[in-house]
Amino acid sequence: MVDLHSLVDKLFYANRREYSVRNGGTAYLDASPLNRPITMPIAQKIILAVIIVAAVVIGGFFVNDTVFANARAVEKAEKTIAANLARPASLESIPNMASLVLLSDDEIRAAFNQASYNIYDASSMSEDNSLILWKMPDDVSVEQAALMISQGIKKLDPEQATLLLNGSWKFESDRVNGTSMVVRYADFTTGDPQVAIRSALEKEGFDANNVESGVDDSGNSFSTGGVDVNGTQCTWRISAVPLSDYYAISGMPENACYVGVRITVQ
Repeated sequence: MVDLHSLVDKLFYANRREYSVRNGGTAYLDASPLNRPITMPIAQKIILAVIIVAAVVIGGFFVNDTVFANARAVEKAEKTIAANLARPASLESIPNMASLVLLSDDEIRAAFNQASYNIYDASSMSEDNSLILWKMPDDVSVEQAALMISQGIKKLDPEQATLLLNGSWKFESDRVNGTSMVVRYADFTTGDPQVAIRSALEKEGFDANNVESGVDDSGNSFSTGGVDVNGTQCTWRISAVPLSDYYAISGMPENACYVGVRITVQ
C-alpha cells in the first residue's frame, strides 16, 4: 500500500532542511534559502499544470453543456418554427361557410371527407353535443392532434403549437338555439387583425360593400354583414385578435392573429 504521507513529503518537501544546532541546546533553522529566488520545484509545477489542464477541460465541458447547449437549443427551435410556418397557411383551406350553413352535421362530415381533409372529430368533447371538427395539417396525424389538443394548446411549446396551428382550423356547429357555425384558425401571414379580417372576407366571398366594422367590448376587431343562402337570410361575422390574447405561448410569432368566421341563420 502506498504511504500517502511519505508521498506528499517527497513531492512537496523533497528539500526539507533539518534544524541546525547552535548555541548549546538551542536549535535554529537554516535561513539561507530565504535569500534565494523563490521558485517552484519541478514536482509542484507538474502537479499544478495537471490541475490547470483538468480545470480547463472540465470548464470546457461545463460551458458546452450549458451556454452552448442552450444556444444550440434556441437555434434548433427557431429553425423548427420557421419550417412549421413555411407550410401552407390555414386560410388556404378554410371551408366556405355559406355552403355549409344549411347542411346537417352528417352532411358536413361527408363534405369534409369528400374534400379529403385530415379531420380529427372532437365532438365527444362538447358539453352540448355540438359538432366539433379539427382539420389538421397534412403532416400531423389524427393521433398526434388528439394528444396535443387533449394536453391543452396553451400548454404546448412554440414548436408544437406552430406544428398544430399552422394549416389547421377548428369548425363548430351549434344547433341549440337556431343554427350557428364558426371556423377558427391562426393566421401567421397577415400580421394585423384588420388585414386578417379582410383576407378572410375575400376568401369566403362575402359582399364587402355593405359591412359594419369596429371593435367589440372584448377587444375583438370585427366586420359583419348579411348573405342570402338559397333564399335563407344569414348573418356573417369575422373577428380577429392577436394570437397571444387567445393562446399565451411564449416564443410564438408576435404578429400572429386568431381569426373566427361565424355564420348564423337569422
